[in-house]
Amino acid sequence: MADFREDSVQPLTEILADNIVGSANVEPTAAQLAAARRILIDWLGVALAGSQEPVARIMRDEFAKPSGEAMILGSLLRASPADAALVNGASGHALDYDDVQEFVGHPGAVVVPAALAVAEVENVDGLRLLRAIITGFDAARYVGTLAMPGHYDRGFHSTATICTFGAAAAACHLMRLGEQQTAYAIGLAATQAAGLKAMFGTMAKPFHAGRAASAGVTAARLAARGMEANPRALETGQGFLDTQAHQAVPAGWMPPAYGESLHHLLFKFHASCYLTHSSIEALRQLKIEHGVRSENVSRVVLRVPAGHLKVCNIEEPRTGLETKFSLRHIAAMVLSGYDTAELSVFSDKVANEPTLRELRRRVEVRGDLDAHFETKVEIALAAGMPLSMAADVSKASFPDEELDRRLDKKFRTLVGPIMGDQATEHLLTVSYTLAKDGLGDLLDAIRGPA
Repeated sequence: MADFREDSVQPLTEILADNIVGSANVEPTAAQLAAARRILIDWLGVALAGSQEPVARIMRDEFAKPSGEAMILGSLLRASPADAALVNGASGHALDYDDVQEFVGHPGAVVVPAALAVAEVENVDGLRLLRAIITGFDAARYVGTLAMPGHYDRGFHSTATICTFGAAAAACHLMRLGEQQTAYAIGLAATQAAGLKAMFGTMAKPFHAGRAASAGVTAARLAARGMEANPRALETGQGFLDTQAHQAVPAGWMPPAYGESLHHLLFKFHASCYLTHSSIEALRQLKIEHGVRSENVSRVVLRVPAGHLKVCNIEEPRTGLETKFSLRHIAAMVLSGYDTAELSVFSDKVANEPTLRELRRRVEVRGDLDAHFETKVEIALAAGMPLSMAADVSKASFPDEELDRRLDKKFRTLVGPIMGDQATEHLLTVSYTLAKDGLGDLLDAIRGPA
């Protein structure tokens, strides 16, 4: 365990609190606001679609009410800000189709529902919501650079833990808390942060995201009422880093600058665990370039980073949720022509399709690469030369116009079947003009036509 003696470390909690409070005085650039808008649009799409999932229904049944201060997506129900963040956060992670950030996890699934719930209660404008999202992402990145990768390697789900600080930061920003209150909120967030990777492939994983969003909102609101906590919760002995980081603060560590977290955004275009995406892209490219057909494949070797084996290596998935974390099954799906951008292919029925079950047994997964995301695929054919391809989705980058086009298409695909084409286009338009319009327009558009 790392040594975080109070007389030998930086005042990390104080620095984070200062950054959160100071973000109110920083004017975001046009590029930063555009990035925050993309985060919001992506989350709205996956959360509205995810609100139709069983885990979201269960959460609504338990926490939603006919009245309350904050809206519940996909329904006419409402709840307290913390409970709205809880339900909406779970909806946003139910499909495993949300954004990704190295050292953090899936910050949008936690920060956005927390910010949206508090923004509605505080009656702020659309620009303040976007600024809160930036502040929340920055805070999550701040803690993530301190705690990762040891935190994740030991089995903690960083979306559930690291992103709790992002939710608290967004809430503190919207509520305009001072430095002392914000430090207490960080402490209250730290003591609630929890979540285990052992829950991957179950409904508990999206519950993690909702719980983190709710914990962040609760931390800020309690601090605003005068509740105190250890103001050095990050760095103190038996604090968050001492118990959960499993490594010392890196030499020469500096806090990320305002908006730096936005430089590391990755968005999903396949509805499965992000650690499967490099393998998907490599397999798709082999199919495109060489016309590979599943019946001609005698053996597939997926060479992946060792860490993938602890996350997405379910050998014999039985449910649609489990297939999202099964490299073997997803490889079989891609080779068989399934579109992994479609939600419907991650179903219990497809998980138990006999031809896929037979094909995935021809897939071997080796955790022998040192990279974080890169994978290498080798295919032996019944006839012909063996094929190979490498891919690394962490390096995927698109010009802004292409990224917007892809995200808009994803949004329409997810939201259209729920809200209808006209309401979907209206919500998308309002999201693009949020920085100039009131938050009420967005909330009305999310509710859809009366």
